[in-house]
Amino acid sequence: MLTQSLDWRWIFFINLPVSVVAIWLTLRAIRPSERSARRLDWAGTAAFALFAAATTYAVVRAGEEGWASARTVATFAVAAVGLAAFIAVERRVADPLIDLSLFGRPSFMAVMAAGLAYNAAAFGVMPYISIWLQTVLGMSPVRAGLALLPLAATAFVVAAASGWLLHGAPHRWVIGGGLLLIGGGTLAQAVLDADSGWAALTAGLAVSGVGVGLVSPGLAGAALASVPRQNAGMAGGAVNTFRQLGFAFGVAIFGTIAAARMTRSLDAAGVDGAADAAHTLAGGGAGALRGTATGEVLRAAFASGLNTAAAAAGIAGLLAGIAALVWVRASTAPAGPVQTNTPVPVERR
Repeated sequence: MLTQSLDWRWIFFINLPVSVVAIWLTLRAIRPSERSARRLDWAGTAAFALFAAATTYAVVRAGEEGWASARTVATFAVAAVGLAAFIAVERRVADPLIDLSLFGRPSFMAVMAAGLAYNAAAFGVMPYISIWLQTVLGMSPVRAGLALLPLAATAFVVAAASGWLLHGAPHRWVIGGGLLLIGGGTLAQAVLDADSGWAALTAGLAVSGVGVGLVSPGLAGAALASVPRQNAGMAGGAVNTFRQLGFAFGVAIFGTIAAARMTRSLDAAGVDGAADAAHTLAGGGAGALRGTATGEVLRAAFASGLNTAAAAAGIAGLLAGIAALVWVRASTAPAGPVQTNTPVPVERR
């Protein structure tokens, strides 16, 4: 609705009033602890930001510029420097952003990998589906959003129900089962052809939504259960970070897969400059290609690209689900009081 009524930039501006309200509520409802607060790990934060930003940029741009291009390789090198600096800082700082020893816990690592795979498999193909709906099928932003409602609606309902019905259920079954549903639902979306409409995606989106509704709340609980109590904040922050990285990587990787398949389809149809045309098509420039290829060719190429990307995302989801069933385990963290050098629970007025 924001995109259609105002401008696409409003999807970013809308965060500002939400943030203002969140800050106001925090200052009003939470009193500072009387104990010494942990020091902010500014150096670790800066190093990780460099790593995350460079990695994301490199992966996103690699699809267009090439994975072996000088810019991509240089950006990955910057990311490696950022990661090395982050590890060095975290080993020495008194109050690290995250305790690196947590990554020695198999269950913690399994939860982080599940978070990465979850956002990649469930949402990595979604931007290209949205582009297909609007530029190939000619739907408005609002109608395209409504076409994706089966995923959002089922996720909303299942997330609410699972918190009540599956409270206390083993995390590996909730997360693993949810990822298997996401993988199966995404595979079920790989059924498009040149004549397909939005309804062809409905069943697969709904199945994926059930999986999203299970995994999204389950990941947070599994992350907290995989570490000692005093590291709960670190675990919660880490799983959210891995989820965001998973989305960025998924969009980039599956977009590269989709563009490669579109290139082959356009090349087989005799379109000149098939690689450039494929990137234009995947980026929403179907209208600009009308003079170089027929609508039938463009629809067939886009459908083949989406099918290949959805199949890759579905397989990733299935493999992640199997891995979660095997490696995510219940907490082995010792029970007991929170240590004195950790943040205390918030007090409300």
